[in-house]
Amino acid sequence: MNLRDSTSLRAACVSAILAIGYLAGFSASAAAQADVFTRDVRPILEKNCYSCHTDKMRGGLRLDSRDALLKGGSSGLAIVPGNAEASLIFKAISYKNEDLKMPPKGPLSSDDVAVIAKWIKADALMPVADGAPKVSPEVSSAQAEFFETKVRPLLASKCYSCHTQSQSGGLRLDSRDAMMKGGKDGAVLDLSDPDASLLVKAIHYQDASLQMPPRRQMEPAEIAVLEEWIKGGAFWPTGASKPVGMQVTAKDREFWSYKIPVMPAVPAVSGKWAYNDVDRFVLANLEANKLKPVRDADKRTLLRRVTFDLTGLPPTPQEVDAFLADKSRDAYPKLVERLLASKAYGERWGRIWLDVVRYSDTSSNSADFPVPDIYKYRDYVVQSFQQDKPYDRFIKEQIAGDLLPAASEAEHWQNVIATGYLANTNITEDPVSDAVDNIGHAFLATTVACARCHDHKFDPIPTADYYGIYGVLASTHFATTGTEEIRYQRGLIYRDPKVVDSQEYKDFEEQLKPIADSIHAVIQLPYFDDILPMLQARRMALFQNAPHFETAYAVSEDKPHNERVQHYGSKKDLGEEVPRHFLQALGGADLPVDTKGSGRLEMANWIASSQNPVTARVMVNRIWQGHFGRGIVATPNDFGSRGAAPSDQKLLDYMATQFVAQGWSIKAVHRMILLSHTYQLSSDDSPEAEKVDAENAMLWRHSRTRMDAEEIRDAMLATSGKLDTSPAGPQPFPPEAEWNYSGHAPFHAVYETNHRTLYVMAQRSRRHPYLGLFDGANPSASVATRETSVTPLQALYFMNASFPKDCAAALAKQLDQPGKSDKDEVRAAFLKIYGRPPDPQESEAALKFVQQTSAIYAALSAGEQDQKKTHTQALGNLIQALYASNEFMFVD
Repeated sequence: MNLRDSTSLRAACVSAILAIGYLAGFSASAAAQADVFTRDVRPILEKNCYSCHTDKMRGGLRLDSRDALLKGGSSGLAIVPGNAEASLIFKAISYKNEDLKMPPKGPLSSDDVAVIAKWIKADALMPVADGAPKVSPEVSSAQAEFFETKVRPLLASKCYSCHTQSQSGGLRLDSRDAMMKGGKDGAVLDLSDPDASLLVKAIHYQDASLQMPPRRQMEPAEIAVLEEWIKGGAFWPTGASKPVGMQVTAKDREFWSYKIPVMPAVPAVSGKWAYNDVDRFVLANLEANKLKPVRDADKRTLLRRVTFDLTGLPPTPQEVDAFLADKSRDAYPKLVERLLASKAYGERWGRIWLDVVRYSDTSSNSADFPVPDIYKYRDYVVQSFQQDKPYDRFIKEQIAGDLLPAASEAEHWQNVIATGYLANTNITEDPVSDAVDNIGHAFLATTVACARCHDHKFDPIPTADYYGIYGVLASTHFATTGTEEIRYQRGLIYRDPKVVDSQEYKDFEEQLKPIADSIHAVIQLPYFDDILPMLQARRMALFQNAPHFETAYAVSEDKPHNERVQHYGSKKDLGEEVPRHFLQALGGADLPVDTKGSGRLEMANWIASSQNPVTARVMVNRIWQGHFGRGIVATPNDFGSRGAAPSDQKLLDYMATQFVAQGWSIKAVHRMILLSHTYQLSSDDSPEAEKVDAENAMLWRHSRTRMDAEEIRDAMLATSGKLDTSPAGPQPFPPEAEWNYSGHAPFHAVYETNHRTLYVMAQRSRRHPYLGLFDGANPSASVATRETSVTPLQALYFMNASFPKDCAAALAKQLDQPGKSDKDEVRAAFLKIYGRPPDPQESEAALKFVQQTSAIYAALSAGEQDQKKTHTQALGNLIQALYASNEFMFVD
């Protein structure tokens, strides 16, 4: 085949796929969405708002640029992109609050309100006008946390000794304004061209006369933090700090999430629509707003929805037929129980938890060393969800499993493995701070890390509370994987603790240490290339003959001690000692004076207590989000004052108290949600409801959602018959003897597998290409909500990548069997991929496509391929188009 033939074939296939374009969805570009503002939104604002909110800036607010909207005025941010209900501008024009009604002369029409709501929901994009006012946008909660946990500590440890009060070179670096002002060499930040910033040039050592810090260059990971910060606009949290040593008051504890939830009265509602108490809360809210729920979802839609929600996999054609044929009243409850009992349920919901706890198979330091044993923690999480382990027990095992009593050695070992949660930190150099941060996010939905350098600016969390928890974890020994200096694992926990006393173990350690020390010393020498290979060969020989013991990447007890406050988060600038204790705002107290250990067990018991006001609420909210696409609290990792308020606090508290009353059973919460009428609604639109509640916050319908990265890939594997359901086991990392990674040559690999995407290696320094493309979780951060992007590269992936092609070819081969008509094959493809047969129009278009494409293949092969092979190829092309469609990737 010549190049012209190949090009013609590609053009023909592309044209044919586009000819049945209703099989594949397309989305408006960002530019088109900005045009929506110009066409639909700007005229409303010009007519009703600009007279007061442009140059006059009534209330300190401008509405004529996106930056100005994000900065807001005296009442705070005007918009929250993607969330109309949380946006002040939407609240004002809705006329629902007596103290906040705009325009003041009278309300907008319901159509105008709906237009603005839809615009905000689509991220409130607008074109950037020449001469638009340039303002510093309000710093978001996530930006503030990034600054306080990564940027400020870095500036404090590397820069503040010379560039605060001493102002070396006339330069201060302790405020954004000071950086913009600069010193004798001018401003150190250039936000229009971040790479041209003097600060960036200085930390890169590009100019011999401009190298900062002067004694030693920053690590690549540290440089990356500052570059990310500058490219993001060099955001710098401002606002009045609470006084040093602030006291948490009774008034502070009146905030909704700091009060222990109590069972609310279940609302009385009319009619028989409500199936359970969840419905009664939802319906009461709808009735109060004069709204009605839409019709129920049909059985096919409901089956596909609940199967993906619980297992992350599509229902098989056989499962579809069985459910449709079951006319009994308990057909749906039986389906829910079957799915909850499946192994796939543990894998699906285990993956959701791994997002939150920033799971990774690598270590995150500049060399990103492998962590061979961490897969055991991954499997522990899957098993815990599968077994419906009580959530309070699940918490205790992850924080202090090694300290819990166990009925057997096997149970104790699983408890030790559970503490891999703490060991799997994102900051090898300071695992304690990362662990404090993640405990705050995962279990408490609290931004504890913002109190590391000073008292929390927005929530009642004194710095003393931060270091109270820090001391508990600083009294804990963390396993570590390799670093540039010591390229082997240390501190692993041995299943048999007597191993460390064995002569075999001692001999190995005695031989390894001098070799490792020599390698570290030699690397500093200019002629290390001549000596290093010899030392590495000695190390490899030693590892090849090393004893093998069963280990876990976990934590253990260390010497108990209190920590001192680290000013600006710097360990070189220490303040007063802080007794180990827990968050005062959440009812925490000091450790008992007779505590013998680190305090981890006491902390685990405090977090897992039914008297902790947030623990049950946080987990219930995560489960709710997993089924409805958005939590009752839209910020699942932040229940503080900067987070979103609950859309229905009484419903949240009802479910939280029921969660505890039912033994902290996660599956019981699933049942409560899935058996509700609310969950079983269709995703139909309602023009009346859309005008009042464009965001569907009141759940008058079920919201359509795109499958996440794992579901898309796993569904292709499952429908093609290529899914490997055998135990996945560890990652196939290189032997430890070959670990010679560095910041300039970090570990990186992509291991192909047909196991579920849960088992694909998660790497921190360089994410798996597929997971990066389809918004997989960032393993360097606690991810409570997946982003959902729509990019041209995603469409190109389905057209060009080998994985969807291979899956399509495998399914085509299955379906193209003797005795089956083309129509039967097309029908079978639709049933496999969509869970439904094609309608007549779809069937006709698909058949025409297969026949035309098969003829093209036959013509181009010039008789070299038989008719069956060209037909199978054409059927594979059709399946590839079905995989690329919105109907495949979205769940109604």
